[in-house]
Amino acid sequence: MEKELRADLDELRVALKNDPRVKKLDEIEASLSQDAVLIELVKKKNAAEEAYCSLLSYRKETDPKALSLQKSLYLAKKTLDDYPLVKNYNEAYIAVRDLYMAIDDILFGPYRNKVLFEGVA
Repeated sequence: MEKELRADLDELRVALKNDPRVKKLDEIEASLSQDAVLIELVKKKNAAEEAYCSLLSYRKETDPKALSLQKSLYLAKKTLDDYPLVKNYNEAYIAVRDLYMAIDDILFGPYRNKVLFEGVA
């Protein structure tokens, strides 16, 4: 049985590696680090995030300067999210995530507790 299980797992691994959704995600991931504009957008977003978090360490979220930095962070994140390569990546990621979730449900779903709402097992 162990040999059969290993063979099945190897077959699944190969099938996933060759799945067009996984291949597309891998291709997009490889191009992310090569895109100079994207790298600059990430740096701007990270700088805005760092400035905002730093200010929050000694001021309240309602402080006018904090609100200004929060808006800057929002705009930097929105610009990053709207970048075409990031949109393509997010779409490809969702497709692969859904594939993995379906496999997870098939393999492990029967062993999970059924919970209709929080607090009841």
